[in-house]
Amino acid sequence: MGTVLPLAGMAAAPEAVPGLPLAKVLQATAGAGFVLYCLVACILISIRIRLRWRIGSNVQPDGARPDDLGRK
Repeated sequence: MGTVLPLAGMAAAPEAVPGLPLAKVLQATAGAGFVLYCLVACILISIRIRLRWRIGSNVQPDGARPDDLGRK
């Protein structure tokens, strides 16, 4: 019973806990930073996939590139 009472007190008055507003702000900032990190990673991966697809579609079946066709 002694461990439940402090938890009940924290739920009743969260403003009384020192540092709780700062912790909430830091948690929100960390969450926003993680979302930004994931967004940048997805953009970079999609650019890499698009560039590889574009390079792969330019290669001819015999291995020559389209700008090498008249040079054989």
